[in-house]
Amino acid sequence: MFRHKLYKALGTIPVFFTLGLLIWSLCGYFKFAAPYIFERGTVLGTFWTIMVVGSFTMLLWSYAVCVARNPGNPSLRRNTVFSHGGSTPFIRVASNNPESTIRQRSNSDADSNSDDADDSDSDNETTLTEEQLRQTQLIHTVTVKENGEPRFCLKCNVPKPDRTHHCSACGICVLKMDHHCPWLNNCVGFNTQKAFLLFLAYAVLYTLCIAITILVYYAIHLMYLDITIPLYIEPLFIMMLAGSFSVCLIGFGGFHVYLLLNNITTIESYESNKFRYAQGSSANLFDLGCKRNFQQVFGNSWPHWFVPTRTSLGDGVKYPINFEAYNLTVH
Repeated sequence: MFRHKLYKALGTIPVFFTLGLLIWSLCGYFKFAAPYIFERGTVLGTFWTIMVVGSFTMLLWSYAVCVARNPGNPSLRRNTVFSHGGSTPFIRVASNNPESTIRQRSNSDADSNSDDADDSDSDNETTLTEEQLRQTQLIHTVTVKENGEPRFCLKCNVPKPDRTHHCSACGICVLKMDHHCPWLNNCVGFNTQKAFLLFLAYAVLYTLCIAITILVYYAIHLMYLDITIPLYIEPLFIMMLAGSFSVCLIGFGGFHVYLLLNNITTIESYESNKFRYAQGSSANLFDLGCKRNFQQVFGNSWPHWFVPTRTSLGDGVKYPINFEAYNLTVH
């Protein structure tokens, strides 16, 4: 527990560093670029100022959501019943008859461990009273352990639904965990994936705007050879940083757009196969097609696609699956 608190405390350093860079770059725009752009035309100056301030505002909003929002963690109890595939769920019921049981058997493969996730599991069989049975929550899963039993996290003491992993940095299980980001001091998961993608998009837009406008500042100086325009070194560093970040973010963001449209997470993209398929077959059980994959994260209302509000479909525990892909698996 102390280790996680210490990690979280130290994790605020990259967050404040990121905020410092953003504020410094914005100040650089207004100090160096904006005055000379406005001198060349009010319309041009207004356009670039709206672009810079607008992208900065949305970037800061998305970043704040990524840092502050809980990425989503399962609040399931041990008396959660898991069903797998088309089988009947199983659970041991405490009664006067010791032989009274309902059982499920399953033999699908489990997900493997990753650098960002600790998939500690335990035996799923438990004993419940009749009252507890009535309050039991039924969760349908397609991923199980290698022995066919439901996945369970010993560290959090909760069952793990599909696509859930334990984050060793945060010390919690995260629904649809993508990765732990040190620049956010938080995990990218079910509740923060949309905000993270918007953060990347607005970061690309903002850094490009900063790089272009400061480049214009230098271009004006060189084109007009105006000695009244002081040529500072500081905006040169800002322009180089903004340009470098924009190139890196375009590549990184493009990778995450690919993951989004294929409905897979970063962890799932480098894990070994979770499912056994018929010979010569390969598929993604959660791939519903590009349009539906996008809607799973951003929702159905297009005006809300551009703001980091909660519009993702589902609850992060149960996911629709591609039944054509499911039929290719070896049960």
